[in-house]
Amino acid sequence: MRRSSKWLTAAGVVAVVGITTPASLFAAEKAAVNDAKAEVRAESALALPAGFEEKDVGAVREVKSGLAKLTERAVTKGDFEKFLGELVKADRERTQQFKDFDQKKLDGRIEQIQQAWKTKYGKDFDLDEKKVVFDERFQIAQGEVADPSMALANWPIAVTGNEALTASEKVAADRDTKQLKQEASAEKLKKGRNVAIIRFPAAYGLPEMNVSMLHQLPMFYRIDIPNTRTGEQVYNDLLTHLTWIGEHVDQWPSDVNEAYRMVAYHAVASVYGVDAAAKAG
Repeated sequence: MRRSSKWLTAAGVVAVVGITTPASLFAAEKAAVNDAKAEVRAESALALPAGFEEKDVGAVREVKSGLAKLTERAVTKGDFEKFLGELVKADRERTQQFKDFDQKKLDGRIEQIQQAWKTKYGKDFDLDEKKVVFDERFQIAQGEVADPSMALANWPIAVTGNEALTASEKVAADRDTKQLKQEASAEKLKKGRNVAIIRFPAAYGLPEMNVSMLHQLPMFYRIDIPNTRTGEQVYNDLLTHLTWIGEHVDQWPSDVNEAYRMVAYHAVASVYGVDAAAKAG
């Protein structure tokens, strides 16, 4: 009897070891994978740069609305100046000084896109679905200016890449505090002004893009681009992106919301000067 008891006890140990050890290992491996994924998400999380305080300023809806308007303007005939009108005031006034753009050339491309759109999706281009288009894949960081001088040195943020440089390549160390304050005032980066950044994840052959936006009364969020960008550059880049869209109808997504997203990517890339030589999959 004692011998049988020993065998039963040993068998019970084997059974426990045989059942629980693989499960424990699997659970540990799964936990490690989840921890690694969480670490990657934390490292890639979007955040406002130094000089700003992150807080909920109710920007999400208006940020999406501003991007939807930019996207709609990009494929609306006779609308290039209104397309530029979706930029912050200083950028809008600077870029709208360019008057030699060929609206007819833009309109020709837009007409082609509109016709192809209706043929493929059975409806006119109308971004009423903006709440669906700019979904949870688009991270948004929002807040307000806390230190105008420091904010100026870090704004707008780089549109692509993870480098700490701003898109306008401003270097705070090269200017004294008084000059920074004067420039911050000129840029309307006054303390308490609401701001937001929205991240477009890499897609449609275009890289990850960070879009810097400023609040403008009464409830608009406009896109802030580098001060070095001219109206002529934006025009040429918009024409290039529209040309790419029109020449790659066969590569448009089958889902209409995905297609709206694709056009939004090209509209944003146009104002920032991101290469249109996309390789859609």
